[in-house]
Amino acid sequence: MGIPFLLLTILLLSLQCNASPVDGNGKVANLLFYLHNTHNVSDPSSVLVAQNTNATAHARGLVPFSSVYVFDDVLTEGTASTSKVVGNAQGFYIETGKDGYTILETIDCEMTDGPFKGSSFLMSSRNQFSNPTRELPVVGGRGAFRMAQGYGLLRTVCVDCLDAVNPSKGDIIEYNVTLYLR
Repeated sequence: MGIPFLLLTILLLSLQCNASPVDGNGKVANLLFYLHNTHNVSDPSSVLVAQNTNATAHARGLVPFSSVYVFDDVLTEGTASTSKVVGNAQGFYIETGKDGYTILETIDCEMTDGPFKGSSFLMSSRNQFSNPTRELPVVGGRGAFRMAQGYGLLRTVCVDCLDAVNPSKGDIIEYNVTLYLR
């Protein structure tokens, strides 16, 4: 009875020593911005770079299975394309779901204005954009976001937007990001 109790005690102590509290000495940063993914023909911010020749869009889907896109999108503080620019997002997404609504996305968001200017964080995961709200985990960063953890909640504001405040046809996605900094 003594050995199992000792092993259990050592196991519990080692787990506690390796745990990292999210609130302890760390700081929390909350960021809210809007990603503008434009599709205009003259200067798109998202470009198809690969696709299987047999790829077909699902009847309900938007993007054909196996499509690979790279992007360099602007991040603004509001939904209008004329809103103040606070950063840019570069990355890629791949249509990995045959349903036409599930992409695998890797996105690096760099802040170009404000207290985090020059710092960036990386999110990567499945993004089932048919859901009203999606979550992407923060898997790291640089600058003020070095070793950051957290998550981004994504909400589609509009698809193929084209109006007075958004003259370039494209999508607008709200990113509400919580970062745990060390």
